[in-house]
Amino acid sequence: MFSARFVKNFLLSATALSLLSGCAILDKKDTDEESNWFVRQFEKDGAQDATAATVAYSQGDFKKALEYALDSLKANPRNQQALLVGALSSEKLGRFNRARQYYEDLIIIDGKETSILGSDNGTPQKISEIAKKRLRAITIKQSELVIENKNGSKNFNISKEAGNAQSKTTINNALSRRATPKAGQSRPAIDNLFSQEEQNMISRFLVLKELAEKDFITKEEFLTRRSANIGGLLPLTKNPPAAGIDQPVPSPELIVERINVLKEGVESRAITPREFSAERDVIIEALLPPSPRVRMKPKAPSKDILGAAKDLRKLEVLYDLNLITSKEKEAEKKAIEKYLGINNTPKPAAVQPAAAPAPIAQPQQAVEVRTTVEEVAIPVKPEVNTVTKDGEAVALVTKTETIRTAEPAPQNIVPDVSSPF
Repeated sequence: MFSARFVKNFLLSATALSLLSGCAILDKKDTDEESNWFVRQFEKDGAQDATAATVAYSQGDFKKALEYALDSLKANPRNQQALLVGALSSEKLGRFNRARQYYEDLIIIDGKETSILGSDNGTPQKISEIAKKRLRAITIKQSELVIENKNGSKNFNISKEAGNAQSKTTINNALSRRATPKAGQSRPAIDNLFSQEEQNMISRFLVLKELAEKDFITKEEFLTRRSANIGGLLPLTKNPPAAGIDQPVPSPELIVERINVLKEGVESRAITPREFSAERDVIIEALLPPSPRVRMKPKAPSKDILGAAKDLRKLEVLYDLNLITSKEKEAEKKAIEKYLGINNTPKPAAVQPAAAPAPIAQPQQAVEVRTTVEEVAIPVKPEVNTVTKDGEAVALVTKTETIRTAEPAPQNIVPDVSSPF
């Protein structure tokens, strides 16, 4: 069997091994606690400077706030408060690339901390969510929304594919907000009814109307731009619109957001009111020019029944979108029927004398006819249209009275706006 020496050595080895294992466990436990302690201490690093940065930012001293934020980040590059204050201060100072870097770091960290700094409603929000919104605002500021062509005309800096898709979405969204279709009717297929160029023009008028409804433009700006380009919607009765309004255009949401970002820039003094006004005017001019230097070629009227029927259906959709009035619709409808040869009065064969000057057009009135019967006593024998009442002959006299009532007020698509700009 085993010798006494072998057994002794075996027991000593086992004891040593157990002692080493215990030491290892103790060492691991101590190491974990020490590591956690260092993590907690590291998280506290830079906290004092981050607080100082927040105070300086709230006092409007953005340069000092950025300096404190940088000191805090040197001690702890993951301090979310320092990153947020540093980003916001960089924005105020016009250092958008640095602000973008800090916002991207916050989005990657995706911590649970909240703050009211940079919040859009003044309530605490997750810092990572604030970073996402501010990063989007910076992207809008740094992007060039409007570009000028060689001929001096201004167009939106958007790809053809993206612009065309947004125009279609804008029209469909506007239709969905209108009254639901009548029973047995369905909404028209936009692609089958309007060409892509027509969709782009319609989208521009919808954007202009939304800007007026949100009080971003004045009533005069709305009227001037609409009247100068309404021929894009009513080609047979109005002058042709400005050349280029059939090009792609961003969605109303994007343009409204851009103007909101500009407003925030003025409020935070990142840009001057003059800079804000200049860019806003460029955006609206690119949308629908008020005084077109070059106009599109007049559109030829449809010469066949199918084409005319399609044009009439377009008018109904434009009316449903609240882009044209009832009088404008009726005038365009008559023009479509005239060019098609419907309800045309033949020319007289003989020369007719000159007609008297037409009277001044009066507002159209609805006519209502009322007929009443009155009994009038007459001392004659009963005859036709007479009756005997209480032994006395009376005649039935028919009286016709015409009553004119005022026409309902025409549809008004011009919003009552008073833009503060």
